[in-house]
Amino acid sequence: MFERISRGWGIAKASGAVLKRHPSLVLLPIFSCVACLLLLAVVGGFVYAGTGAEPLNEVSASFDRYSNGSPIVYVVLFVIYLVTSFVATFFNAALVSCALDAFDGRTPTVRGGLAAALRRLPQITAWSVVAATVGLLLNIVQSFVRDKLGFLGALLGGLMDAAWSVVTYFVVPVLVVEGAGPIKAVKRSASILKQTWGESLGGEGGLGLVSFLFFLPALLLVPVVYFAADLPAAVLVVVIAVFVAYLLVVSLIFAALGTIFRAGAYLYGTTGHAPSSIDPALLQSAFHTKV
Repeated sequence: MFERISRGWGIAKASGAVLKRHPSLVLLPIFSCVACLLLLAVVGGFVYAGTGAEPLNEVSASFDRYSNGSPIVYVVLFVIYLVTSFVATFFNAALVSCALDAFDGRTPTVRGGLAAALRRLPQITAWSVVAATVGLLLNIVQSFVRDKLGFLGALLGGLMDAAWSVVTYFVVPVLVVEGAGPIKAVKRSASILKQTWGESLGGEGGLGLVSFLFFLPALLLVPVVYFAADLPAAVLVVVIAVFVAYLLVVSLIFAALGTIFRAGAYLYGTTGHAPSSIDPALLQSAFHTKV
């Protein structure tokens, strides 16, 4: 565990060096979050206007409970997957482009990153459809195996999610740099992993663990606030607002760090040369390999 924490901290510092030199790049994950919330609100509004509140209530309750119910649940879920996938991919593509500029010694700009993403809009749209379809199918399969196998089914479902995440790890850089279609991008992503790191079992080692350590102080406040029944309502509102803001900021920063590192790992995997700001040893050990 300590090795993973050390590796994750190294990844955070290496990627953070890019954000430190170009702090405006953190706007891209912020834009992504805001755009995703706005688009989901629009989708929810259309669904509510067209069919009433019941489908939204069904979706928000539990997919498992309604997996054999109305097809509208699947339609709404697919739209949600599609919207979130498109927004995330578009702004990740913009950030990858900016990171590649920074690694190449150029000065990245938010406008330049967005322009690069717009140039790949057909590829991003096609990939979003594929990602949404696979995401929905995985959800359905996971629900089925959990019902049939219980804990073992949940474990198998998690492994399927992890496998898809690993295989598609470099899809966004491939879309940005090579302009490949979605199927070719998945094959290319898997090929980079296999040729450079072998049969990979995991993504950037330790970064998620380090982010959890940053989340931990805020999470420890939850039981404190829960048991502090005598807190004034105004104080409770402030605490909750600070709690949510802190989690959001940490999430956005680590999402940016992960995307920047992914761009550096893509360069290393395709050229054999690490960006000057990232230790080659860190890139070599970034993925677990089968034994």
